[in-house]
Amino acid sequence: MTVIFLNSMFLAVYDYNDRDEKTARNRTIYVAGIIFTILFTIECVLKILAFGFVVHHRAYLRDGWNWIDFIVVIVGLIEQIPGLPSFRGLRTLRVLRPLRSINSIPSMKNQVTSLIKSLGQLVNVLLFLLFLFVIFGILGMQVF
Repeated sequence: MTVIFLNSMFLAVYDYNDRDEKTARNRTIYVAGIIFTILFTIECVLKILAFGFVVHHRAYLRDGWNWIDFIVVIVGLIEQIPGLPSFRGLRTLRVLRPLRSINSIPSMKNQVTSLIKSLGQLVNVLLFLLFLFVIFGILGMQVF
């Protein structure tokens, strides 16, 4: 959790106007990003060794929350490959790193899971509100 929190703080203070890391602050944050990528990769590899990758019942990729972790690690590793300037846009996916904390805190994981499950019912509410806006929009246009 501490590493995820520190990574989130580094992402928050990154100056996105200096994408070429010309300032000392962004160079430091870039080096810290490499360190965070290494730490997250080690964690991912250890989890894969402990649980298995896909085949076993409780395998690493059988849990949907581990998919976020895996994608963040893969994007971080692709980002570190030299000579791939076209993949620098993947750096924006670093914002997914704080989502790794959801997997660490079971109560937060339950709340986010409940929120995601309720989104289907919220579509009905959204459609009803859209219907009301259309009705009142038509009424408003008829008055003038």
